[in-house]
Amino acid sequence: MRTRLVSLILWGSLSALALPAPARAAQVGGLVAPLGTLGFAVSGGLSYGERDVKGGPADEVSTRRMVARAQIGLADDLDVYVLLGFSDARFGGGGFDGTLGDSVGLGVRKGVLRYPESAMRVVLDLQGEYVRTNDGSKRIRHQGYHASAYVVHEMGAAGRTGYVYPYGGLRISYTRYDGSGGVDDYRGEDTVGIFGGADYFVNPQVFFTGEVHIFDETSLYLGVGYRF
Repeated sequence: MRTRLVSLILWGSLSALALPAPARAAQVGGLVAPLGTLGFAVSGGLSYGERDVKGGPADEVSTRRMVARAQIGLADDLDVYVLLGFSDARFGGGGFDGTLGDSVGLGVRKGVLRYPESAMRVVLDLQGEYVRTNDGSKRIRHQGYHASAYVVHEMGAAGRTGYVYPYGGLRISYTRYDGSGGVDDYRGEDTVGIFGGADYFVNPQVFFTGEVHIFDETSLYLGVGYRF
């Protein structure tokens, strides 16, 4: 199942990034380059993911998520962002198939190294999230904490159609699923993963984004946003 999902994710990501201009990666998802002082961006997207878990009869959890993101630049290389949305959780063999519940998150990202001649930047991203989902009287409260380090490459001329930020890096995650109403507690089994994606600007403000994660989780995120 994992092999089929990875193939689907890679195909979907490549298809999204191949949409022709001017019609056309948590997650770190969306506008990986820092916005600059008082820069602002909003975005929204959909994601699907699977993660191996331990602690109960289920060995895997799958999630669907709708998320909105608001991000502001505090300095040239420092952004903060808020995540709001809905997420569910389904534990295979674990007797829990949750409905869409509230999802909130907070993150900060810092550019730490620049390579002007190659238009590359190293970025650190710290993120926390909280989700609550119900299956009748059963309830799961999910907490996730993620630390990411990745390289961004700026391609094209800023402010023009076809401007692209491809990126990729490493993420360390701690996740827990606290059950009530007869549901077991679970923990994420794998903590280290890799990810990659790209932001593609249709025009100087509107961008599309796609992102893939493997190893700590297998997931795909696709979204669209606006940079003010």
